[in-house]
Amino acid sequence: MKQSDLGKLIQPFHVMELVKQAHALETQGKQVIHLSIGEPDFPIPEPVQIALTKAVADNKTRYTPALGLPELREAISNYYRSAFNVRVSATQIVITSGASAALMYACLALINPGQEVLLTDPGYPCNKTFVQMAGGLPTFVQTRETHNFQPEWNDLLDHWTGKTAGVLLASPNNPTGTQLTTTAMKEIVGGIQAQGAFAIVDEIYQSLCYNLPAQSVLQVTGAPGEQMPLVVVNSFSKYFGMTGLRLGWMVVPESLLPVIERFAQNLNICPNTPAQWAALACFEKDTMQICEERRQIFKARRNFMVEALPKAGIELHSTPDSAFYIYAKAPFDSDAYCRELLEKAWVCAVPGKDFSQHRGHEMMRFSYANSMENLDEALQRLRQFNTSF
Repeated sequence: MKQSDLGKLIQPFHVMELVKQAHALETQGKQVIHLSIGEPDFPIPEPVQIALTKAVADNKTRYTPALGLPELREAISNYYRSAFNVRVSATQIVITSGASAALMYACLALINPGQEVLLTDPGYPCNKTFVQMAGGLPTFVQTRETHNFQPEWNDLLDHWTGKTAGVLLASPNNPTGTQLTTTAMKEIVGGIQAQGAFAIVDEIYQSLCYNLPAQSVLQVTGAPGEQMPLVVVNSFSKYFGMTGLRLGWMVVPESLLPVIERFAQNLNICPNTPAQWAALACFEKDTMQICEERRQIFKARRNFMVEALPKAGIELHSTPDSAFYIYAKAPFDSDAYCRELLEKAWVCAVPGKDFSQHRGHEMMRFSYANSMENLDEALQRLRQFNTSF
């Protein structure tokens, strides 16, 4: 059967392909250690589990409004005020089926066919897919190690053309585990505004920060207004550990709400209803305490990996300060290296080709969303593997 041009354009997510190979080895009895998928290894926090079970028991399983449960939108509004001292109206908050749906809605609402959108390199591979699905043309802006693989405004401006419609960036970033400084964020937002363009800012790793307090672009800009189309995307997946429940949110200008609602109605009907009721428990004191304790565990793992990887023969070219990733240089071609590492040492890390157009063959990503025991074993295997060639 003949497939569409868009179907031919969309590339596979190579991380998932490598993970499938890892699972195949596990079925053969191999004890693979996963340093690949960006998913917290902790269970859903207990208060959220209880709320989820109660929602199902109380038959809270029917459709909600397409823009999300009003109670949850209000809770997120209160969260921005208490955590970031930012006032965002609950009406500007849209609940989505994961951050992926939020990014897709934003692109569909803001991009016309043929328009260019600037993306940072390295960056999350699906971002270019969302741009392409809207008919846009992704333009990759290479970031530098000297700036921790985060862009400056001049980096973006150098790639600006008459077709540039806006910028999609992430802070903290996947795969680098780094975030923008407040100064850089101000300069970038100001520059985009001066160009009359839009900004989509992915903040799904916002609260997993280790060197500085969590921050939001909304602390720089305030709530999205009409002076510059700004969409902020967040998720319950990473900090709150609710990956499989597929729940995210976005903060949008009031004028975008009608079109976002139409996309939500047509593409998803509504987000997962029991998950929305469960997510209300995320903002309770007990849940926040659990999540903060886990953040400290991630920080300890980060510290261990940053110290241990160079001793195992892996060069670090940036200082990860957030999320649960380390972006490092592979000893040789990263695709071949990661495949051999999996096949011979049973350690699953991922090559950089998913994340970078420019240096994907050199770089690789480690996820430390795994137990300290497994991380220690993985580093021993890695050290032994690297001394074998």
